[in-house]
Order: sequence, then C-alpha cells, then structure tokens
Amino acid sequence: MTTSLLDTSAAVRACVFTLAGEPFAIDVTQVREVAIFEEVTTVPLAPRHLVGVANLRGEVVPIADPREVLGLSARSSGRKIPTLIVEAEGFEVALVIDEEVSLEAFGGITPLDESSPEPYAPWALGFLPDGERLVPLLDPARLLRALREERREEG
Repeated sequence: MTTSLLDTSAAVRACVFTLAGEPFAIDVTQVREVAIFEEVTTVPLAPRHLVGVANLRGEVVPIADPREVLGLSARSSGRKIPTLIVEAEGFEVALVIDEEVSLEAFGGITPLDESSPEPYAPWALGFLPDGERLVPLLDPARLLRALREERREEG
C-alpha cells in the first residue's frame, strides 16, 4: 500500500473506469497498464469470474471479471475484452472493465466508516469525491482475495 493511500488528505492519482456503467477507481501505483485482449483461452472448470487467460508479451495473465463479486450485472460478450493490468500482493491479473478509462487526480480520500456507501465498501480503501458523487477507490488485493474465496466456495 502506498503512503498516499494512508493519508486521507493527500492528493491521489487514480485510474478511473466503469463497470456496468458505474465509476470505480484504482490507485495508479497498482495499475500497470490498460490492455485489450482479442484472443483468450478459456480454462476448463474455471470459476465464473475467470474469463480465461491470455498472452501479454510472452507472459500468461489471468483475466478476471469482478462484476459478480461487486454485485453488478454481467458483461455483454464481445470479441474485444478491455482490461486493467493490476498488481496486488505480488500477483498480476487483468481485471475486465468497460471501455471508458481515464487518469484523474483527486484532492483526498473520504475514509470508510459506518455511513460508507454499500455495496462497494468491503472492497474499497475509501471513496474519492468527484463532484456530488463518491467514486469507490478499490483495493485490488481485497478484490482478488474475494475472487479466490469465491473459487473455494464453489469447489
């Protein structure tokens, strides 16, 4: 976790993207790149959130769709799969996103508390104020742990 995320008054640069039309953000220090995959290899008996694996410059990267864990509607199928390559706990994964993505700076983080907007609080480090809305600043490590736990529950 970066120092800027521990100080809720510090400026935060985040990669803002949408999932099922809703805005989310991940700190830029945890985003390696944006990648669009056209060729994906499915994995037999994989959990629903694992779209498959793909070749990223000679490395096999898993492609995971976080929509179900976040309680969002399923993605519409298509040939191109836009993703954010994120790193959490030494592991890289391609998280499926909608096509809209931007790099934005925020003045600080609204910390989590009992009044935090649900249902995204369990996977957020806090919320980024953007006008009148609060954009969940997702914690990729928590999100990946939730995806792994879902796999154990299915198995």
